[in-house]
Amino acid sequence: MDSTTSEILNIILLATVAGLFSSVLGGVIAIVTTKPSKKFIGLSFIFVATVLLTLVFIDFIPHAIGHGHYHTAVDSATGVMYRYWHQHSGAGIWLTILGLGVGIGLVILLSLFDKHGHEHIHGVFDHSDDCSHDDEPDRLTQKEKKRMLLMAIPVVVAIILHDLPKGLAIGSAGSITTALVIGLSCIPEGMTIAIPLKSAGMKVPKILAVCAFAGLATVIGAVIGYLLGGINVYFSGIMFAIAAGCIIGVVFSEIMPLALEYSDSSKIKFAVIFTGVAVVMIMNHFFHNLMH
Repeated sequence: MDSTTSEILNIILLATVAGLFSSVLGGVIAIVTTKPSKKFIGLSFIFVATVLLTLVFIDFIPHAIGHGHYHTAVDSATGVMYRYWHQHSGAGIWLTILGLGVGIGLVILLSLFDKHGHEHIHGVFDHSDDCSHDDEPDRLTQKEKKRMLLMAIPVVVAIILHDLPKGLAIGSAGSITTALVIGLSCIPEGMTIAIPLKSAGMKVPKILAVCAFAGLATVIGAVIGYLLGGINVYFSGIMFAIAAGCIIGVVFSEIMPLALEYSDSSKIKFAVIFTGVAVVMIMNHFFHNLMH
């Protein structure tokens, strides 16, 4: 086996553990800990919304904007001094705003497919979850389950768009530390995918398959990053921006309204919000220091 093949296999292994395995692990944690009652689902959704929004504002958007500086140079032919802007990372403020708009637009487009009907989605829900339970006050109706299933689609899209540039970072750096940091960040992402899918009544193997599919984007991104030898800052930035737009759209249009409705007047939700913000900020701070 030559060195190039060995390096590619090493990158694929790192990305698989960091993205695919970690995302599935997050899904398993969510499946094991999520209970079927409406109140618990509501509190779980508050946690999901808090984690996603915190990630958006301390991770996604800063990565999307990145940083750049004006540089001074002298034209070799004319000797005239001029200034130019060089984007060192991210896509800059205007492309980030455009990406946010595209992401929110995707959520609006996907919402057009939600007819809010009462029909079954065959092969998705457990056979035990039929309409005979719709009159039970603490169980979700088929209409509510379908809404949660459709709500999960833009979340999955956003995670894929977010994991692709993270894979690029693994592929270009080839660092175990980078893979470790990215892998741990994928665990809560797997949880945010699994919670609405489990609440919708999707079967466990299918939930884990969706988590694995989202994590696969990290592996694909890592291979691309290795082959290209680096990360295109504009491509990476716009992916982060679109992912942030998707998350903002789905959180405020779907997740938070359902979360507040199901959690009712429970004062525990304030502790859940605090916990979600604290967990993300502590993890981000700790692993940012680890990277540097």
